[in-house]
Amino acid sequence: MAPNTDIATRALVVALKSPYFGKSNAEITEITQISKSQINRIYKRAIERGFNPELLHIILRDEWLRDAPKSGRPTLGNDSIKDAIFAK
Repeated sequence: MAPNTDIATRALVVALKSPYFGKSNAEITEITQISKSQINRIYKRAIERGFNPELLHIILRDEWLRDAPKSGRPTLGNDSIKDAIFAK
């Protein structure tokens, strides 16, 4: 997903780009200050995850807009260890 965009901003991008509102990338960029390539990436991933732009009404779900899981080494420890560290 686009860096530094929260889920609400992504929802706005998907809604504005959908046929219901039909805004162009240039108009969405002006509103959100997000680049055209990021707008396309957000919209494409929302569709891949289940968003249907052809519906007569807009349905947006968090799971369609969330960040993808990050690759890399998993964190060590569990929540109780983290709580103990941050309690100090």
